[in-house]
Amino acid sequence: MRILIVNYEYPPLGGGGGVATRDIAVELAKRHEVDVLTSIGPDLAPEELCDGVNIFRAPVLGRTKRPTASIMSMVSFWPIGIRHGRQITSGRSYDVVNSWFAVPSGPTGIHLARHLGSPHVLTMAGGDIYDPSKWYTPDKNPLLGAAVRRVLAASDAHVAVSTDLARRAKSIYGFDGPIDVISLGAAAPQYTPASREALGLRSDIIYVVAVGRLVRRKNLAHLIGALGRLGRDDVHLLVVGDGPERANLATQAQSLGLSEKVQFRGYVPEETKFQLLAAADVFALPSMHEAFGLVYLEAMHCGLPVIAARPGGQEDYLDDGRTGFLVPADDPDELLVALGRLVNDATLRSTISAHNRVVAQRFTTVATAAEYERLFQRLTQAVPARVCATA
Repeated sequence: MRILIVNYEYPPLGGGGGVATRDIAVELAKRHEVDVLTSIGPDLAPEELCDGVNIFRAPVLGRTKRPTASIMSMVSFWPIGIRHGRQITSGRSYDVVNSWFAVPSGPTGIHLARHLGSPHVLTMAGGDIYDPSKWYTPDKNPLLGAAVRRVLAASDAHVAVSTDLARRAKSIYGFDGPIDVISLGAAAPQYTPASREALGLRSDIIYVVAVGRLVRRKNLAHLIGALGRLGRDDVHLLVVGDGPERANLATQAQSLGLSEKVQFRGYVPEETKFQLLAAADVFALPSMHEAFGLVYLEAMHCGLPVIAARPGGQEDYLDDGRTGFLVPADDPDELLVALGRLVNDATLRSTISAHNRVVAQRFTTVATAAEYERLFQRLTQAVPARVCATA
């Protein structure tokens, strides 16, 4: 089978949606030919073969940072992605085109699918459907909302990464067709364990760790506030990641007298990320919303109890009281209570740690890729090939 995956972000660009796309693409490439159309970013080659996947990067406008996309880069992916996609697929045939994110990837993917005469699978992966932290996302912007509805209507099959996201696609956009929920997966991390001393950490401190892009949706201001209210000198916070909210969060920590208790580690290599997770005691990320929350699974693989907010896609595998605690995203008091329960009870942390390692093993990239493979095969048999467009 020959598969074309369209995602405006693909590692080293972007966040969890790009990582999930890469992991699935790499797994599928073990048995199929997989091409990926994505955006170019700083210091990246226009074309690259990586882990068996052919990566083609469209020269979008305004992509100056790897972690975050500009509005211009997202808007320009539509026309530039179409033009570049038609160039790289010239003379090739594909059994299926799979677009990740209804916008901005969806319109590009649908055009290419129609041009190639291939069925189109839409994967809804997060902010393309719902994001409570931004004013311009499709759930609030009528023009973008209309674009999402057109992409939904034009796709031959629909996937959501969680039950929560599938529900929102139906309730917000009025989509009444079937949606397959295919959970993401995370392989057990491979890394060399490091001592706390080697990581610049103290042996007498309880460390809470948060990993993610520092954007408002991650709600880290509530977590820093809870740390301040906790009033424990022996509890510190590690913030792994970077983004536009870093300066605001650092200012907040300083104003609360927490500068010595909150470490901003910035972006770190994958090996270092997992070393820090394994060295910590609690994982906390009370995001306003997560479509799935792949980072929670990574933390669980490292044996950490998890504090997360609800509602969100993570409710498909996080269980309040068993994997840690789920608190309302807008309730800092409940967040403080959850944090206190875990830092005050080493036995509870140990019990949850063992449980979480087992739960994490149920969600693997191998299983996720196999579900996509079955969907693609079913679709190619059910949807007749179209006559390729000549325009």
